[in-house]
Amino acid sequence: MLRSVPTRWFELLTAREDLSAAVETLAGTLAVELESHSETTAPLAVPDINAQLEEYAHLARRYQPYWPEPDYGAGVAPKLLVETMREALSRLYAWRDGAEPKVRDFERLRSEATELELLRDLLAEITTSGLNLERFASAGPALATRLYVLPPEARVPQVPPAVIIQSVTTKAHDFLFAVGPRDEIGLLDRELVAYKARRVSIPIFLGDDWQVARRRVAERIDTISRECQSLVDEILVIGEHHRLATALADIHRLEWFLAHAAQLPVSENFGWVTGWTSDPDGAQLQRRLDAAGVRGLLRLVEPPPGKRAPTVMRNPWWARPFELFARLLGTPGGNEVDPSRLLAVLVPLMFGYMFGDVGQGAVLVVIGFVLSRRFPIAKILIAGGLAAIVFGFAFGSAFSREDIIQPLWLHPLEAPIPLLVIPLVGGVIVIMLGLVLNGVEASWRGELANWWRLDAAVLSLYLSLVLSIWRFEFMAVAAAALLWYLTGVAWESRHRGTSIGGGLGHLLESTMQLVVNTISFARVGAFALAHAGLSLAIVTIADISRNAAIHIVVMVIGNIFVIVLEGLVVFIQTTRLVLFEFFIRFLRGEGRVFRPLTPPAPPQVSNLRRT
Repeated sequence: MLRSVPTRWFELLTAREDLSAAVETLAGTLAVELESHSETTAPLAVPDINAQLEEYAHLARRYQPYWPEPDYGAGVAPKLLVETMREALSRLYAWRDGAEPKVRDFERLRSEATELELLRDLLAEITTSGLNLERFASAGPALATRLYVLPPEARVPQVPPAVIIQSVTTKAHDFLFAVGPRDEIGLLDRELVAYKARRVSIPIFLGDDWQVARRRVAERIDTISRECQSLVDEILVIGEHHRLATALADIHRLEWFLAHAAQLPVSENFGWVTGWTSDPDGAQLQRRLDAAGVRGLLRLVEPPPGKRAPTVMRNPWWARPFELFARLLGTPGGNEVDPSRLLAVLVPLMFGYMFGDVGQGAVLVVIGFVLSRRFPIAKILIAGGLAAIVFGFAFGSAFSREDIIQPLWLHPLEAPIPLLVIPLVGGVIVIMLGLVLNGVEASWRGELANWWRLDAAVLSLYLSLVLSIWRFEFMAVAAAALLWYLTGVAWESRHRGTSIGGGLGHLLESTMQLVVNTISFARVGAFALAHAGLSLAIVTIADISRNAAIHIVVMVIGNIFVIVLEGLVVFIQTTRLVLFEFFIRFLRGEGRVFRPLTPPAPPQVSNLRRT
């Protein structure tokens, strides 16, 4: 139940034409990590596909914004890679031939609409002007006119002497009108190119009245919008005719396959898929392969020499968020304890003890529920909040006030000694649990005898020294544990050539560590006192004012401050105690992370929408 589970090595022999379908089907289980291994076959070589993928990339650079979303359908059909790519490309080229005129018209209209949007912004700011836009747009042949949009915070460049300019600033843009001889306007064009200014065309249909111009620009923008949507519909219909969405899905599947599985060994007729799986008996993999119609022989066998199996942590839903703490040190190996289920109890207890308040705990529960929809790890807040509610009833605290409910145990500031002692007792239990788990791991490694000779003696010595604080008679047990340890050191020295001095030094170091680790748990009680003191300060400040509104504001702000700041500090302290006082006894994180292969995700490639 507490042991990390090594993944198993699987081998799938499949027909070569089924290879891509087999890999995608396995990826859909989220239970395989591919790792190539073969001594008799060569990696897959597909030079034809690489050349065709370059053709696809060229088409994508030009037409991808006009393609529909890939349609992955019910699943991938077994087929040779080269055939799949050839068919998909032929559909893309057929679509291009039919859609190219529509695309050109669409881009021309969109370009016109962009300039009209700039004009609409300009016209919205102009109320009166003696400038006749129609004449301005059709000036010539001796004179030339320009309208520019300047980049943000750009200064007006040096203007040729014969050129007349007028600036207009709107909320979004800086515009510049210019009129002058053609050759000097050409000089201004080159000057403004260096400033990355944009030239805006002025259509001749605007007329000589600004209000009429505004109306005509708006009407033309609406007309362009309708024409563009009509073109979009036509482009999408052409795509449906050539089954473009399916072709794109096939190509994306092949790109994904080459990115993840190109090193899989193949022969003339067969493909060999190998790697690790978290499916203990392969039943899930076999069911998915059968449902996809993939022909092949699947078996789970011993891994090849030199292969290191990844490990997975299998926990019930309520313990999975607490896998976070073990992953901070790494992944537990196959002979290491997965402490997630234990932490599902220990972490909320420590957090709730330091943050005991019914109201603030309830707020944390609500926050945890809201955030967990998007961030599953936020479920830790739910557990911590529930524990804070329980200890809030024990301490008689609700939204920092201790005069709303009666404590089921004590008020922290009125009884600080018991509040500090209880965490120390809990710390002893946690540390002993870590020492026992170390013995469990030694048993899994086949080193239980060595653990009994030394580490079990240290455990007995630690427990007896702690109990001697209560009853001095336990010092005799401590002496016996010390003799036990010295006997183990002597045995190790005689049979394994270790140093007796080294063994005694290890005992001194371990004892000092255990003492320091135990005292560290006093911080749980200290932070419970700090939380109570800060709550009292907030209530005192709020009660000073006789204004009910001010009282409420102070209480709200104070509680928000406690929830955010002290909640973060308490979580950090809980994490520290877990990592440096508990995990140090048994967890090394020597396992390898299992990284399951994920299926190809549909890329977001299109902004086209049909009306």
